[in-house]
Amino acid sequence: MTVTGAAAGIGYAIAKRFAADGCRIAIVDLDEERACVAAASIAEVTGGQTLAATADVAELESCRAAHDRIVSEFGPVSVLVNNAGIMSQRLGRVETLPPEHFDQMLAIHVRGAVNWARLVTSAMREAKFGRIINISSGNAKLAVPYRLAYVTAKKAILGITEALALETARDGITVNAILPGYIATQTLLDRADAGILDKDSFAERTPVGRWGRPDEIARAAAFLADADSGFITGSTLVVDGGITIRGDPNEDLSHPPTPIG
Repeated sequence: MTVTGAAAGIGYAIAKRFAADGCRIAIVDLDEERACVAAASIAEVTGGQTLAATADVAELESCRAAHDRIVSEFGPVSVLVNNAGIMSQRLGRVETLPPEHFDQMLAIHVRGAVNWARLVTSAMREAKFGRIINISSGNAKLAVPYRLAYVTAKKAILGITEALALETARDGITVNAILPGYIATQTLLDRADAGILDKDSFAERTPVGRWGRPDEIARAAAFLADADSGFITGSTLVVDGGITIRGDPNEDLSHPPTPIG
C-alpha cells in the first residue's frame, strides 16, 4: 500500500491504520527526513513493515523513481491513497491571485493524483484488483471565499475520481474519494494556536459539535480499500460531522426552536 503526503496528519493516520491491519506501507512525502521518521514511528507502534520514499508528486519522473523503489521492495501497489496536498497560504480576490500560486495548487493536488494513478493502474489491471482512494476536502462541496485555487483543486479531485472509476471499472479496480470536514491535524491546530482560525467556532458550526480526528478518516479509507468494497466505485464518502449539509444560519442545534405562531 502507498500513501502520498503521509509524513503527518491524515496521511500518517491512514498509513498507521493500514500498517496495524497488517499491510506493508510505503510512505511517500516530499520531506525525506519527515518521511523516514514517520515510517520508523509507524513500524515501532504497529510492528508492521514500512518504507519511506521521497517524491515531488507534481513531477512524474520523481514519482516514477519512488514507485519503482516501492515495487522493488514491496511488490506492485494494490492500494493507493492520493493524500498529498498543501493548504492555501495566500488568501485573496481572484484578481490578486498570483498565477504561480494557482498552478502550484493544481500541480500538487490534481497532477499529483493523476501521476500516481498513471503509475499503479497497469499492475492493478493485470492483477484484476486495485483500490485508489483520493483525499478531497469539504471545500469541494462547501466553497469558501478567497481560496479559489484550493477549492478548484479539491473539486477537481472528484472529477478525477469519477472519470478514472469509469475507466477502470471492468478491471477489478475501484476509485473513490473521501471528503473530510474539519479534522484536527497538527497543521490546523497550529493555525488555531496562532489565532488564524477559531477552533471553537468551527466545532460549534459542525452539527456533531466537534472537530473530526485523523483516525476517523483512516477508518473510512480502510473501508473503501477492503476487498469486500468492490461494488463501490466513483463515489465520494463524506466524513465531515454534517457540516457540508448544514444550510441554517448558524442556529443553536442543541435545543429545539420555539414554535412560531
